Amino acid sequence: MEQTILNLEKQLLDPIVRKSADKLKELLSEDFIEFCSSGEIYKYNPNDTFFEENVSFNIMNFTCAELTEGYALATYKVDKIYKEDNVTKSSIRSSIWKLIDDKWKMIFHQGTLIK
Repeated sequence: MEQTILNLEKQLLDPIVRKSADKLKELLSEDFIEFCSSGEIYKYNPNDTFFEENVSFNIMNFTCAELTEGYALATYKVDKIYKEDNVTKSSIRSSIWKLIDDKWKMIFHQGTLIK
C-alpha cells in the first residue's frame, strides 16, 4: 500500500497530471478538500487544474499508515523548486486516501510551509 500511495502522490505533482482535469479526476475524490499552506480552504471542482510552469517537486521522508480498512494517511516533506529563480520552498504535507471502487483517491490534503 505504501508504494502505491507514494506513486499516486508523485502523480499529483507531475506537471502532465496537474494540467489535466481528467487525470486529476482519477486521483481526487469528488468531495476532496485541501487546507492550503496559504491558509485558504480549497474544495475540489472537477474542472480545476493545478499546473505551474518551471516548478518541480521532491518528496522526502514519506510514510504511509492504514487508518482503518480502506483509508490511508500519507505524511511527507516536499521541496518545491522554482527553476527560474532557483528558490526552494519546503512544506510538510499530509493526505488521506480512500479506496473507492478499488481505486485509491485522495479525500483530504494539508500543506504547511516550513523554513
